[in-house]
Amino acid sequence: MKQDTTALYIRLSQEDDNIGESNSVKNQRDLLSDFVSKRPDLADSKVLYFVDDGHSGTNFNRPAVTDMLSQVRKGEIQTIVVKDFSRFGRNYIEVGGYLEQVFPFLGVRFVSVNDFFDSDEHKGRSVGLEVGFKTLIHDLYSRDLGLKSKTGKIAKTKKGEHIGSTAPFGYVKSKVVKNAWEIDEAAAVTIRRIFTMAAEGKPYVEIATILNAENVPTPLKHRQNCDTLHLTINRTVHGMSVWKKENVTRILRDERYTGKIISGKSKKMSYGDVKTKILPKSEWLIVPDCHQPIVSQEVFDKVQAILGPYRVQTQPKKNSHLFANKLFCGHCGYGLRRYSASKKVRPNSNYEPRYACKHSVSMNLERCLPENIRESQITEVILDALRMEFALASTAKERAEMNSKSLMGQHEKIALEAKQLTLEVERLRNSREQLFEEYADGKLTKEQYVTAKTELTENITNAETAIDDITAELTSKVEAANLSKTMTY
Repeated sequence: MKQDTTALYIRLSQEDDNIGESNSVKNQRDLLSDFVSKRPDLADSKVLYFVDDGHSGTNFNRPAVTDMLSQVRKGEIQTIVVKDFSRFGRNYIEVGGYLEQVFPFLGVRFVSVNDFFDSDEHKGRSVGLEVGFKTLIHDLYSRDLGLKSKTGKIAKTKKGEHIGSTAPFGYVKSKVVKNAWEIDEAAAVTIRRIFTMAAEGKPYVEIATILNAENVPTPLKHRQNCDTLHLTINRTVHGMSVWKKENVTRILRDERYTGKIISGKSKKMSYGDVKTKILPKSEWLIVPDCHQPIVSQEVFDKVQAILGPYRVQTQPKKNSHLFANKLFCGHCGYGLRRYSASKKVRPNSNYEPRYACKHSVSMNLERCLPENIRESQITEVILDALRMEFALASTAKERAEMNSKSLMGQHEKIALEAKQLTLEVERLRNSREQLFEEYADGKLTKEQYVTAKTELTENITNAETAIDDITAELTSKVEAANLSKTMTY
């Protein structure tokens, strides 16, 4: 018999850290583990922990809850246990949807310890107004808490306090003054040099090439060297981190290096939404003289005049071509860049888009690719590979169907044998009952009855054991046939 799985879901948001220890990850883990261990119906189940640390409950875009719900849909989890409804989610509409529709449909039990709620006690009926009111209260509380938190952050920013968890490249958080930045001189040297080269008119690519040639640490490499990455996820190719024009441009456009706090560049589209809207500079919150500047305002303004006006990208950039973010250089591992002719420059041109690796240019090395690759060449190679995969899949399907037919033939033979054994067990049991009647009527002595009964009982036991073995073999054959079909498709 398959062992049931119980998921213990734990969530901690940044607001919970400010409230106290009661909602800590450790406290929730201990509470839920103790609850499961004391429940006879859950104690023997397999326990899995899902933890979202530092995530808001206003939406379900959380890594651990996404993983848990994915396993729920696959039928791998039978029970979910949380501390209270707010740990699972604060949006009462979404929480109600899961409790009323999703979990009952999937046959999943949901338990909220502190709310004394167990969905097994509500089978066949609504979870009730009490649950609805509780989730609504959590939702309203979260909205109010979010508004107060936002208002408090704005007030601190206007007073010149830095509320972010990390400082930008060139600064470090002060260990003496709370919510203050201090200059990281090792990084500040690089920043001043970048501004100096830009003020002299050097292009971004040339600046990046010079820094790479001199092995100047990138912002990522500098943080790694100083062990200040915290929990930030950073990916590099083959462990390399190089300067690119995007790194240089980002630094040259960052007005915080003049001593200002820049906040409010974007806002959420609606409550609980993960999507944000980029705001124009006129709506930003800019507070001057909040920390020691790395570059003067005059140098910054001079560089901005060279760079040109800052254009706000109001809509996310869409990658419309087929191979967007899918092609990488086989030598260095960096993504290939697509080049296509502008319709304004070549309105009647038949120029075909091409791909090239520009990483080697930034590193001032030999090119990774001897020449650009045409898009049609890549398309043809991929189509050939797909044709081969389809051919292999077709062959595998035919083989699997033959195996399935063979397995089903064996299945029918075993099923017939099991049926015959079942009939034999029924006959032997009837014989045993008849034997007792003959003994009661005096047709058999006690010794004859005991001997015959023992023999019949032994035959029944052997037949039942054979039925169990055949049933197990039958189940194995069915699972093998189903697996064969699944692997084919």
